[in-house]
Amino acid sequence: MPADARQAALGSRHFTLSGSEATLFIQNPALLDSAKSKNLALSIMPYLADTRLVNVAYTQAFKKIKGVWGGGLQYLDYGTLTQTDDLGNPIGEFRASDYALSVGYGNTIQNITIGGSLKMVGSSLESYRLWGLALDWGAVFKHPRRDLTAGFVVKNLGVLRQNYAGHDAPPLPFDVRVGVTFKPEYMPLRFSLTAHHLNAFDQVYNDPALFFDFDNNGNRVPRKIPVPEKLLRHLTVGAEILIHPKCRLMVGYDHLVRQELQLQERVGLSGISFGGWLKIKRFEFSYGRSQLLTGLGVSTFGMNVSLQK
Repeated sequence: MPADARQAALGSRHFTLSGSEATLFIQNPALLDSAKSKNLALSIMPYLADTRLVNVAYTQAFKKIKGVWGGGLQYLDYGTLTQTDDLGNPIGEFRASDYALSVGYGNTIQNITIGGSLKMVGSSLESYRLWGLALDWGAVFKHPRRDLTAGFVVKNLGVLRQNYAGHDAPPLPFDVRVGVTFKPEYMPLRFSLTAHHLNAFDQVYNDPALFFDFDNNGNRVPRKIPVPEKLLRHLTVGAEILIHPKCRLMVGYDHLVRQELQLQERVGLSGISFGGWLKIKRFEFSYGRSQLLTGLGVSTFGMNVSLQK
């Protein structure tokens, strides 16, 4: 899920975006540099079935310590659910939620920023609990003269512990990404390209009940996915239309989301996202919408405020 509305509008996975939003470090702690001190950001995503995702982040630099520190909270609230017995009779209510509490640090040396963040992650489902520790780390290079940022990030190195009876703790969603954001010198456009899940080449879920061929004996066999298609499922692209220094429009495309969520009988708008960004004095407002299916999408609303005097 995206850490803020700009990321939602551009395709959710980009981690080389320039800007002052404090929530950017949740995607990549290497985005904690000297330009992002004393920023407070909030984003809210009303998600499916009355669930909601809230992200809060703050960045701070200290005079006697090099670099910038950041703290953030991601909280996914599933709301109140009805508890029933084994016959389906209501016997009460319970709540469920997921969260990640992050503390990060980034330091810029010449044109390279290196950063890391430690996350305490957890999940609550009625009386059951899951918790763990995860580490993100990465680096970005910012060209000294051109609008060009490139880097990598390794996400969710760590372990989980849980008391779900009879089950081992699931693995963390480990992800290795490389990416670049650049603006051609004379174009009012800024492009972002991110390759994600480089740690696992085959990202295809090939449902044999839906995608199959027949062998010479008439038996169903799972349809083979060609290598170019597997490669495309690792790519997310986005573009910012720079209307004004204080106003931008954005559009993005995630091929993995499109292939996983599109309906078999029609293409639809799965994987496409769009939004806008507006700055008014020290306030920045952003909006992003991600399409899941035709007629079904989720919106993210974000605000960032600079607390610099």
